[in-house]
Amino acid sequence: MKLSTATKVLFMSVGKLVQSQETVPISSIAEDIDNTPNPLCNNIEIDFIVQDGNPEMAAVEDDIVRNLAEIGIKVNTRFLNSTEYTDAELNGDYHLLFTRTWGAPYDPHSYMASWAVPSHVEYSAIGNLTPPLTRDDLIARIENVQKEFDQEKIASEWRSIMEDVHKQSLFLPLWGTRIPYVINRRLIGFTPSTQAYSIPVNSVQVSSGSKDVTIAPGVGAMFSSTGPINPHQYSPNALWAQDWVYEGLVSYGQDGEIVPALATSWEIESMGEGQRATFQLRQNVTFHDGMPFDCSAVVLNLDHVLSDVVRQRHQWFGAGQHLKSWSCNGDYELVLETSSPFYPLLQELTYIRPLRFASPSAFAEGLESDPDQHNSCEPGDFGAKWDKLEEDVTCMGLSAPIGTGPFKFVSREVAEDGTDSEVVFAAHEDYWGQKPGIETLTAIQYASVEEVEAALMSGDLDMAMGIGPLNAKQVQDLKFHHSDMFDVRHSDVIQHALLVFNGNRSPTDDITIRQAITHAIDKSHFLEQEFAGLEQPVDQLLPRTAPYCNVDLSPKWGFDLQKAKLLNCPTEVRTQRRN
Repeated sequence: MKLSTATKVLFMSVGKLVQSQETVPISSIAEDIDNTPNPLCNNIEIDFIVQDGNPEMAAVEDDIVRNLAEIGIKVNTRFLNSTEYTDAELNGDYHLLFTRTWGAPYDPHSYMASWAVPSHVEYSAIGNLTPPLTRDDLIARIENVQKEFDQEKIASEWRSIMEDVHKQSLFLPLWGTRIPYVINRRLIGFTPSTQAYSIPVNSVQVSSGSKDVTIAPGVGAMFSSTGPINPHQYSPNALWAQDWVYEGLVSYGQDGEIVPALATSWEIESMGEGQRATFQLRQNVTFHDGMPFDCSAVVLNLDHVLSDVVRQRHQWFGAGQHLKSWSCNGDYELVLETSSPFYPLLQELTYIRPLRFASPSAFAEGLESDPDQHNSCEPGDFGAKWDKLEEDVTCMGLSAPIGTGPFKFVSREVAEDGTDSEVVFAAHEDYWGQKPGIETLTAIQYASVEEVEAALMSGDLDMAMGIGPLNAKQVQDLKFHHSDMFDVRHSDVIQHALLVFNGNRSPTDDITIRQAITHAIDKSHFLEQEFAGLEQPVDQLLPRTAPYCNVDLSPKWGFDLQKAKLLNCPTEVRTQRRN
C-alpha cells in the first residue's frame, strides 16, 4: 500500500510504531490522492461550511477534502453567502466550519466570553464537552477570571482555561494570519493595523497624482457592502467602514497600549464592589455635521446601546454587562461605574463596535431620543436569534452615518443585486487629529481577486487592503515581482485561522473523530503550496502575542496520518499488522 506520509511505518504492537528507513515525500504523491473515502476505515460523512468569497479557504478546501478521504471521511463542502454562513453557525448546521479567532484587541477575553452567547459558531462547538470539563464550568471560569486584578492570578487562570480547551480538540488551528496591504507607490505613510478588522488609511499621504483614491477592502472576504454603517450594531455593517467614520473614548495601540482618542485622560478607582472610571473628554471636536462632541453626546449613545432591552444583544461585550451607570460632570467629564471588577474595561472601550459615538442629529429625535421608543438600532438587524428584542424596543436606526472619525460618508452606488458597487467617503476637514492626505476615498466592489489584481496593474485601483481582495499567491507575486509599482506590507500575526468542530452534532461530538480529523490534515503542505510562504502553521488556538496567551500547550495536535488511521481506520491497521 502506498502511504502519503513523510515515513512509512510498520505496526509492531498496538499503539507502538517503529519507523522504517524508507521515506516518501508527501509532495511527491499528494497529487495521486483522490476524494474517494478509504474503504478500510470507518466511513463517515461531515458537512464543511465555508463562506463564499474567501480566497484563502477556497485555496485549501480541496486539500482538506483529500486529506480526510484518506481516513475514510467524506466531506460535503458548502460554500455559503454571508447570511447563509451566519445562519449555519448560529443554528449548528455544520460539522466543520472555517473561521478565525477575533484577534487583537479581543483575544482572549472577549472572544472566549462570546462562547456563552448564541451569536457565533463557538456557542454550538462547546455544547457537549468531554468530562470532566463541562460547558457551565468553562463559561463560569472565563467570566470569573475577568473580575480579577492580580496579574499572576489572571495569567495562571487563563493558562488553565486554555489547557482545558486545548485538550477538547474542538479547534484545529491552521495558520497565523498576517493582514496584507498592497498600496500603489504614489501613496506613502501607511502604517499597518494593530487591531483586527481595521484598515487604517488616515495616515496615508499622496505623493503624486490625484488625491481621489480607490480601494478594494476586505476583512475576510471580498467587499460587497458596508451596510448602513451604524456604530452600535453588527452584520451587515462593515467594521472597517465603522472604524473610518466613528471613534471611541480610547484606541488600541502597539502591543496593547491604550491610547487617548476622544478621551484625553482617565482615572480608575475601586468603588464598593465595582469600579469608577472618570474620563476627561477631548474639547473642540466636531461631528461630521458640525455638531460639537461633548459628554451629552456620549451619554446619549450609551443610553441607546446599553438600554435594558438592547444590551441583551451585546451579551458578549463584557463592558456592557458590567457598566451600571454613566453620567456627566460638566460638558467634558464622563463618569462610568461598574457593578463588579472588570480588568479589561479600557481594552473593550477600544473596540470598533458597539460603543462608538454617532452625532445626536442622526438619532430619530436628537438628544431627546428615547432608548426604547426611538432606539438607534436598525430594524431587522439584531440577527435571527435576537429578533424578539424588537417586541420591546422600537428600532428607528440612524438617519445617516455621522461620527467624528477621519473620514465621513458621502454616497453609495447600489448594484442591481442590492450590494454596493461603490461607496464614497471624504476627508473630515475639521478632524481633531492628523488630517487625512486623501481627499476622496472610494471603496469599489470587484467580482473576483483576478479583477482586483488587474485593476491594480492598470492603475485604476490604488489599494487592495486586508484579507479577501487578493489571495496569498497574488500578494507575494506583487511583493517580489512588482515592487517598483507597489508597497506591500503585512501586519504582525493578529488572528489564527482555524477549523471549528461541532461538538454538539454526531459524528464530531466524538472526541476520537475530532482527533482523527486533526491528525489527518496536513496544513504545512497546503500552506507551502497555496500561500507561497506568506503564512506559517500554528498549533494553538490563540496567537501567542495576545495577552496571557504566550503559553506552551500539549498535546500537540499536529499532522500525523498514522495516528489518524489508528483512530479511524482499525481495519487498515489490522491489515498492516498482519502484513
